[in-house]
Formats: sequence, structure tokens, C-alpha cells
Amino acid sequence: MKKFLLPILFLLSITGYSQSSELTVIGNNKGVPAQLSTSNLKSIFMGNQPKWSDGSKVVIAMMKFTTEGGKSTCSKLYQKSTTDVTKHWLTVSMKGVIDAPVFFNTAAELQNFIANTAGAIGVFDGTVTASTAKTVLIDGKRSF
Repeated sequence: MKKFLLPILFLLSITGYSQSSELTVIGNNKGVPAQLSTSNLKSIFMGNQPKWSDGSKVVIAMMKFTTEGGKSTCSKLYQKSTTDVTKHWLTVSMKGVIDAPVFFNTAAELQNFIANTAGAIGVFDGTVTASTAKTVLIDGKRSF
């Protein structure tokens, strides 16, 4: 029995991990472009771009780092630990060029915020359900 159970549990754990590591980027219809490269996205989420090309303010929305989506964002987008990303944003926001990200407990809250906030862009693990927000393609893909 053990011979059959262990491989099945292993496969299930791999499947669950791969699904949770897929991240989706969504943006408000005002200001946020329809497509970005991975390097542009990282630059925006590092706080290097305070305004969109139309002049509207960049507002970053993220899942709290205690959530799986928040942890995935730190490792996949920033390639840093949650502690290091927190330190980074403390430093960046103290300079006053761009505000620190707005954090959410659920993907639904994040999507609602983005749909109602001009210039907002966010990343989360899941699919877009807010009809007034758009999926931002990253290197031509709906998720990364």
C-alpha cells in the first residue's frame, strides 16, 4: 500500500505547487498598458516607474505576504524573500517617489481595488473575475 500511496501523494504535491506558482497581472483600464515584458513588470513592481505613459500615477496592489499568492509573488517576480521585499519597499516608500503597495487578503479584494482605482496594477495567483479590470499580458502570456 505504501508503494502506491507515496508516488500519488508526490504527484499531487507537484501539481498543487505548479498551479499556485502561476501569477496573473491585472490592471485598471486607465493608464495601465495591455502588455508588458517581464523586465518592465519587475521594474514597475520595484518602484522604478511612478507614472504611466499617460501621466497617471502607478498604484501597485499585491497579496499580503502571509498568503500563498504573496509568497509566490516574492519568489517569482522579485526573486527575494518576503522579508527582503518588505525591506525594499520600506526604503523605496521613504524616498517619496512612489507609494508602497496596497496589500490584500483575497484575490477578490485586490481585483475590486484595481477595477476601481485609476492607474492600479496588481499581481495575484488566480484568474481574473472583475469585469472592469483587464488582464495584462506578460511577454504575450496571460500568466507567468
